[in-house]
Amino acid sequence: MTEGYEFEGLWRRFVAAVIDNAGWLLFYAWFIGSVVTATYEESPEAAGIIVLLFLSAWFNYFALCEWRWGQTIGKNAMGMKVISLDRGKISYGQASIRNLLRLVDFFVVGWVMIATDDKHQRLGDKSAKTVVVRSRFSEGRNYAEAPISGGAPDPEPQPEPATAADPDSDAAAAEDGAPDRGRLPAIEWTVGNTVRGLITGLLLALFLPFLVLPFDPGLDSDAGLLAAQALFGCALIVVAVGTASRWDFSPLGDALRALGLRSAALKAFGIALLTLVVYYLAAGLISQLLFEPKQDDIAGELGVDDPNVLVAVSAVLLIAILAPVSEELFFRGMVYSGLRLRFSLWPAAILSGIIFGLPHALTGPLAAVVLAGLGVALAWLYERTGSLWPCIFIHVINNSIALAVAV
Repeated sequence: MTEGYEFEGLWRRFVAAVIDNAGWLLFYAWFIGSVVTATYEESPEAAGIIVLLFLSAWFNYFALCEWRWGQTIGKNAMGMKVISLDRGKISYGQASIRNLLRLVDFFVVGWVMIATDDKHQRLGDKSAKTVVVRSRFSEGRNYAEAPISGGAPDPEPQPEPATAADPDSDAAAAEDGAPDRGRLPAIEWTVGNTVRGLITGLLLALFLPFLVLPFDPGLDSDAGLLAAQALFGCALIVVAVGTASRWDFSPLGDALRALGLRSAALKAFGIALLTLVVYYLAAGLISQLLFEPKQDDIAGELGVDDPNVLVAVSAVLLIAILAPVSEELFFRGMVYSGLRLRFSLWPAAILSGIIFGLPHALTGPLAAVVLAGLGVALAWLYERTGSLWPCIFIHVINNSIALAVAV
């Protein structure tokens, strides 16, 4: 019997695997491109030994972390851990077996077994007699401490999901005196889940574009850049919806409403337009009095002026539609709303605005400062209207104007 445990399924384990491997893959790409290549020219044998040492470090990262703490960085971020079926801490032998068979499980086998097995065990888990369980979601319950066999006490009931209307709930008040969330939707994720979602989303957004490299190694083509940018946007949407739905993605409508996709009064769009005008006035004053916020020609790089109509239309849709929707769901719907569980309006708005501006620093550091201000304005607008649609509305307008100027 396995009462008391919640076994981790496919999607959350996939995200944990991406988090764990993203850093290793980035380091490996640099490692092969510089150290190993230079060494190979002088001594192929030495280069082979260096690669073997790297692979050994990658393998032992999983084995040592799961043996010592029961979880890797990715598993910790997703709130899960590996335990032995006999309820004990896994041994190094068990950790080694399950990670040695990772080489087999990676190629479809393991993912199919996780999706179809009642305990979501892959081949490595079955051979090592281990399972991956949810160690936490809402603060206050540790699934890894629940009994796994018959005769043990019943687990304590899980706290009810937090809502803004329930001031006594754990997630609604991360500490005594948690701020009033105003018109924001009630949410069921905590500040901790928000931080983990933020890290996961940014890592996914960094890692997924590398999937395009086998087809366009230099990302020289418009199509390659479009695909990479589309993966970036999709990653933000998946993580936002995953966080809001506890990674079950069902019911999807409830998760989207919690992220702010709910009806808004007509006057909310008037407030949105006024917010955009004020932002443009402030940005104009900054450019005249302080600095000019220069930014790379993203529209041109993505192929808005490409002679291929399909590429050009795809670039317009990506910049004017996908980017606003994905960024609002992620930075306002998930990040800002989660921060508001602990902080009042302006601290949460400023912090989320800075977080929003940082990824844009790659296209222009000074422009990122101004965009952080836009992030603050959008957070205020979300708080004022209680809906994400007005935010998406002016985000679409802003990006469309940028497109028109670029063309």
